[in-house]
Amino acid sequence: MDKHSHVMGGSTAERRINCPGSLHLEKAVPDPESSEFAERGSMLHAAMELLLTADPRDVNELNKMLDQLEGQDLGFDGHEITRELIDEKIRPAWDAWKDLLVDFDLQDWFIEQRVSLEVVVPGAFGTADVLAKDGLDRIHVVDWKFGDGIVVPARENMALGFYAAAALYDEDPELIEFTNDIHEEVGLHIIQPRVGQDTVLDSWVTTDKWIESLVDLAAAAIDKAHGDEPPLKPGKWCGFCKARPTCPAQTALATEAISKSPAAMSSIDLAKAMQIADTLKGWINDVYKLAQQELEDGATIPGYKLVNKLPRRVWTDPKEAEKRLRASKYKVGDIYKKTLISPTQAEKLDSRLYNRKLHDIVAMHSSGVTIAPESDKRQAIVSSAQLLTNALPEQKQETETGNRNRKQE
Repeated sequence: MDKHSHVMGGSTAERRINCPGSLHLEKAVPDPESSEFAERGSMLHAAMELLLTADPRDVNELNKMLDQLEGQDLGFDGHEITRELIDEKIRPAWDAWKDLLVDFDLQDWFIEQRVSLEVVVPGAFGTADVLAKDGLDRIHVVDWKFGDGIVVPARENMALGFYAAAALYDEDPELIEFTNDIHEEVGLHIIQPRVGQDTVLDSWVTTDKWIESLVDLAAAAIDKAHGDEPPLKPGKWCGFCKARPTCPAQTALATEAISKSPAAMSSIDLAKAMQIADTLKGWINDVYKLAQQELEDGATIPGYKLVNKLPRRVWTDPKEAEKRLRASKYKVGDIYKKTLISPTQAEKLDSRLYNRKLHDIVAMHSSGVTIAPESDKRQAIVSSAQLLTNALPEQKQETETGNRNRKQE
């Protein structure tokens, strides 16, 4: 039995609702091979399923289970649960889950639960990582995210909303009993441990009205998808669409983009152009990937060919190279480059030592500024004067601040 629907599921709900035409476009494209990152994510999902099923009673029992997980592949050939994955992904995810249990008084839950919205949207179903209920009879959906790329927010998350809706509409007797007489509030939670980030758990509590509105949008979108000339609308939901390289809406967007000169754009034009650029980044990468795959399969693409990447020199026998270098006048310090490990690497090396003796000499330092959408949680830099101050060396900042204070006096 499939875990996820090709019509509409958690991972495709936002795309189908915003771009109904994506349904038939994706049906015409074969499923791509699973990527290394997807396989690793699935392995980590399996590890969390094992932990939640076993539900270790204390830290000692948890540590024993984590030690047993190390070195296993859980059926994912070519992958392995390393100590690094345990420390950076599995343990932080488990700690966030335990916090969630306490913060929302979760009392009962299903793990890897298939839920169906097919009574409203034929063919729509998915598998929720965790479907839970708390002491106030509120339904909660928890989703594990193990990628270090895009931060996935819980607020207005259509994937989580789809799972909640499907759980409420599912005709399975066990789920009907589980969702009977539930409270009007619904909790949506993303657990996403990311390297270098302290925030692992993101939660949003909404109402059944928001869930119902999502169901209405889903039903309307599938009606459009099965109608004549279903609409195509590019946007952030295009990210994992397998039809993106050949999508006519993406091609039209690219044509629109290159028809305008950035130098002549107003701030309003730039805002729209930034949205188009974000959408096209993925499309451009997909076009290159598809072209390379076609060439590797023997196809001809006029104007392009396969070549070797620029080579770089490497030792065929590093030990022999070291032996010959040391046999000359050079010492180990001459032939090896050494740099002090970073605070993040130090914490990975020995977290107890880091917390006891190193954390007080660590500061957060930004290498510069970048553009981010308004939804980004980081504080905006408010003025060019502030930008200049941030760029100055610390000593000069103090001098500049003192000069300004004297002028005000």
